[in-house]
Amino acid sequence: MTRRPVRDESGAALVLVLLLVTVVALVIGAMLSLTDTSLRTTVAVRSQAAGWYGGEAAVDAAITQLRLGSFNNDPTSPSYPKCFGTTDTLALSNFYPGSTGAPASSAAVTCSPDPNTGAGGGLVPISGPNKPGNAILTTGSNPAEDGLNVKALNNSTPFVVHGSVVSSSNIRISNGSLQTNVGVYARTGCTGTIVSNPAPACATTPPPDPGYFYDPHYASPADTVPAYRPVPAIAAASCPGKVVTFQPGYYDDAAGLTALMAGGGSNPCRGSVWWFTPGTYYFDFHNGSNPLLSGGDLWTIGDGQLVAGTPTDASGAVLSRPQVPATVPGACQNPIKSVSALGVQFIFGGDSQLQVAGSADAELCGTYHSGRPPIVFYGLTAGAESPAAVSDRPLTAVTATDALFGNTASVPNLAAADALSASWTKAGNNAQTGTFTVDGFAPTLGTAPAGSVLTTAALVVKYANSGNTSQNSRSVVLTPRGASGAAGTPIAVPLPSTSSSGSQTATVDLLGGGTSALAAAFHSSGFSGASAAYSSTLKQAGTESVDTIQLRLGYTPPGFRAETTATVPGNCLASTYTGGSAGQCAVLSTSSSYHGRAYLQGTTYTPNAVIDLTLSNITAQVLRFGVISRSLWIKETGAISYIGPVIEVPDNSPGFGPGGTVVYLNAYLCEAAATCGPGTGKLRLRARVYLFDPSGSPSPPARQIIVQSWAGQR
Repeated sequence: MTRRPVRDESGAALVLVLLLVTVVALVIGAMLSLTDTSLRTTVAVRSQAAGWYGGEAAVDAAITQLRLGSFNNDPTSPSYPKCFGTTDTLALSNFYPGSTGAPASSAAVTCSPDPNTGAGGGLVPISGPNKPGNAILTTGSNPAEDGLNVKALNNSTPFVVHGSVVSSSNIRISNGSLQTNVGVYARTGCTGTIVSNPAPACATTPPPDPGYFYDPHYASPADTVPAYRPVPAIAAASCPGKVVTFQPGYYDDAAGLTALMAGGGSNPCRGSVWWFTPGTYYFDFHNGSNPLLSGGDLWTIGDGQLVAGTPTDASGAVLSRPQVPATVPGACQNPIKSVSALGVQFIFGGDSQLQVAGSADAELCGTYHSGRPPIVFYGLTAGAESPAAVSDRPLTAVTATDALFGNTASVPNLAAADALSASWTKAGNNAQTGTFTVDGFAPTLGTAPAGSVLTTAALVVKYANSGNTSQNSRSVVLTPRGASGAAGTPIAVPLPSTSSSGSQTATVDLLGGGTSALAAAFHSSGFSGASAAYSSTLKQAGTESVDTIQLRLGYTPPGFRAETTATVPGNCLASTYTGGSAGQCAVLSTSSSYHGRAYLQGTTYTPNAVIDLTLSNITAQVLRFGVISRSLWIKETGAISYIGPVIEVPDNSPGFGPGGTVVYLNAYLCEAAATCGPGTGKLRLRARVYLFDPSGSPSPPARQIIVQSWAGQR
C-alpha cells in the first residue's frame, strides 16, 4: 500500500509571524502619528494663543492711544484726519515678549473710520478757536430793550437751544418755554419758563463781545471793500434755467435787489433761485443818500429761493449750479459738515437791512476755518466812509491840437491859471474853429472805484478873446475813463457865451443834483481820469486864448460803515428795539407772516444791531454755529413740528464729530521681528470701536470709547 507524505507547518508559522509584525507596526505607527499630531496641535494652539494675546494687547494699546492721544486736526494737511496723530497706523515695535530665549514680537494696528459716521461722514474739527463760546450772546445793555425776547409756539413745544444762552441785559420768555442743554445767564433778570442745567442765573456779569473780524480783514490787501457789482437786470437773460447768479462784491441798491426778487407776473425771473456764489458780499445800501438810487435801505426777498455758497444736492454732493427748485435746508455746502466748505460772508454796513418775506426760502452757508468761526452774516462795528477832498484836478497831457492853436497848446500853457496860455489870432469875419484835446484830471486818491458817489463836479475853463466875442461859441467834450482805464460815453459841455473881451472863468456844473451823466459814470464804472476836447468857433477878428482847463471833483468812494448813527445820522438800527415799531429796524428779519424756510449755516455776528425772526415752517436748526447780536427776538407761529434745537453752537469735536464715530481697528502681529506693518504682519484681531466726544473739551479724560465687537482672526 502507498504511504501518505507528512505535511510541513513551517509556512503557516511564517504567515502568523508576518501578521503579528504588521499589526504591531500598524499600532506603533498609529501611536506615533497620534503623538505627532498632538504635538503639532499643541504647537499650533500655542501659536494661536500667542497671536490672540498679542493682537488683543495691540488693540488695547490702540484704544488707549485713541482715548488719551491727539488727532491730526489740521484740515489743510494732506493726512487729515488721522487716528494716531498724523497717521492711521500705530506701530508697536518689540511689543509682545517671546518665550524663554526667543526674541520679542512686534505689532501694528490700523485704524479706519466707518464711512457712514464721523470723519468718514464729513464731520469737522470744532474747538474753541473756530466757534463762539455760546449759542446765544446778546451784547446790548439798554434797560429799555430786551436782550433776548422769545415767544415759543406753545407750552408743549419749547424753544430749544443747544449751548449756553447769555444776555447782557434781560431774558423775556413771553410764551411757552426756553430749553437748553447747559446754562442760561442774564445780567438784569429773567421772566418766563426756562429749563437749563444748571438752573438759570439771572444776575450775572456777561462775557465781553468776542470782537470777531470780517473776512476782508484777512485778505490782501486787508480791509479793502470788494469790487462794486450792479444788480442784475429784471430780464429773461438774467435768469437762464431760472437761476440768477450773483458774484462776490459790493452792492448798494436795496431797491434793485427787492424788485428783482419780488416775483409778480411781469417779472420773467419770478420763482428763480438767487444764487450767490462763494465769496465776500458787502451790502451797504445808499438808496437813501445817493440820488441815482431810489427807495430805502431795506432789501426784501419776497419770492424764490436764495442759496448762498457752494451748491449741493439733497445727498450733500457738490453741484456746479443749484438745483431748481433747491432743497432748503441742504442747498449749500455746510461748514459744520465739511472742512472743504467754501461759502459766503454777507457783510452789512450803515443802515442796510435784509428781510425774508412771504414764502421765499433762504439758506446761507459760511466757509470753514480751523482758527476762526465760519461767520456767514456780519454786522459792521467800526468804520466810516472817507470822502475825497474837493479839488481842481489839472490836465497832464495834450494829445491833439490843430494848426490854429499849434504849439501853444501845451501842458505848461494850459495846466494852471497863470500868465501862460494857448492861443491863436483870427483875421476877418469868416467863421473859424480851433481845437485841441487834453488829458489827465486824475482824482485825488488816484482812482475812484466803481460804486463811488460823486458829490461835487464842475468843469472850470479860463479863456479870453481880444475882439468882439458876442458871436463866438466854445464847448468841451469830456470823455471820462472808468477805474479800469476804459473810455466811457462822451459828455458835451457847452461853455457860456459872453460879450466881454476880458478874461472869463466859466464854472459849469457837472453834478446835476447827483444824477448827471458824470455822476452815473462815477458810480457804475469808477473814474481814473478823462480827456477834454476843447473847441472855440470865432466869427470876428481877435486873439483867442485859453489859460487853463480843470475838472473840479469831490466824491466818496465805498467804505466799510459801522451800524451807528455816526455813519448814518438817525440810523434806525441804533434805535431802541421794542418789536419793530416806527423808527426802529432789525438788520436781519423775517416778515410777521413769513412762512418760508430760512437757515444760516454759520455764525451770525451783529453786536450793534438787532435780529428779529418769525419762524413757522422750519425743519432743522435755523442759526447754526451760534449768534451774537445786540438783541435777539424769536417768535414761533404756525404748526411747527420740529422739536430739535432752533439755535445751536456745535459741541467740540477733534475731527470725528460730536455725534460720535465708529472706527475699525485691525491688529497685525509679526512674531520674532523687530518691526511690523500691515504688509508684513499677520492679521490677528479685529475690533469695531465707537468714539464719542461729549459737550466740552475733547481732551482726556472726556473722550468716551465703547468696543462694539471683538473678533480674533486665524
